Amino acid sequence: ANVIAAREVNGQEMPVGKARVIDGRVVASFMPYQLRTFSVRLASSATKIRRPRSEFVALPFDRSVTSHDGAKSMPGFDAAGRAIPAEMLPRDIDYAGIHFHLGAENAANAVVAHGQSFTLPAGEHKRLYLLAAADGDQRATFIVDGKPVDLTIQNWTGYAGQWDNRLWTTKQETLPPRDDAPPNAPVRTRMATVFNGLAPGFIKRAPIAWLASHRHTAEGANEPYAYSYLFAYAIDLPPGARTITLPDNDKIRILAATVSDEDSRLVEAQPLYDTLIRR
Repeated sequence: ANVIAAREVNGQEMPVGKARVIDGRVVASFMPYQLRTFSVRLASSATKIRRPRSEFVALPFDRSVTSHDGAKSMPGFDAAGRAIPAEMLPRDIDYAGIHFHLGAENAANAVVAHGQSFTLPAGEHKRLYLLAAADGDQRATFIVDGKPVDLTIQNWTGYAGQWDNRLWTTKQETLPPRDDAPPNAPVRTRMATVFNGLAPGFIKRAPIAWLASHRHTAEGANEPYAYSYLFAYAIDLPPGARTITLPDNDKIRILAATVSDEDSRLVEAQPLYDTLIRR
C-alpha cells in the first residue's frame, strides 16, 4: 500500500522532523554512509484478513511460579526457588492475535508436566498454543489424540541468543628474577589472561511471547538483567482433536493454553535470522 504519512525519527523512534511523501513514496537524500530512520503510515490494504478466533483451555494449575518483591517463593519456577516477578506478569497476553489467559498471581498459576492429559474444547480448532517455559532447555514429546509432537521447551531465564563468546582464564604467573636483584629478593609475579576456548554463538528459535527485565530470588530479591521468558508453542491439531497429554518431565511448566481457528498453512516467507554462512 502507498505511504500516506511519514516522519523522520531517531534511534529511539522519537520524532526529529517531517518527511516528504510524493505519490505514496518517501523521498529523501543521503550523504555517504548516512543513516536515516523514517516512521511511515500506510494506506489501508485492499485485502482484509480476519483475526483468528481463540478460546482459552482450562488448566489444572498445581504450582506457583511467580513471587512479589520481597516475598519468598512458594515454591517458585525452578529448583533454586527463583521466580517470575508477579508485578510484571499480566493476566492476559496477546501473542500475534492469539490470547492467553493466565492464572492468579497469588495462587498456583502453572501446570507441571507429569504425563497428565486434559480435554480440549469442542469445535473446529486448527491449532493449540501453549504458553510455556522450563527449568533448563527440555526436549519433550506431547501427545495430541495419540499423535506425538516433539518440542524443545526453552529455559525460562538466561540467554535467548548471543554471538560467539571468547572464554578467558586469569592466573598468576611467576616472573624470573631481575639480573640486578639482590639475594633473597621477593619473588615477582603477575596476573596473566589466557585465551581458554570459544563458546559458540546460538539463538533459540522458540517465539518469545512475553519477557521481563529481571527475575526474583527465592527470597524475593530482584536479579536485574537476569531475564524471565515465556514462549509460545503452536501445535497443529487434527480435525476433531479432543485431548492433549503432557510429557512426564517435571521441569516443564505450562502457564496457559489456547485453541484457535488460525489457518495452520500460514508460514513465514523468509526467516529473519543471519546464519553467518560464508559465501
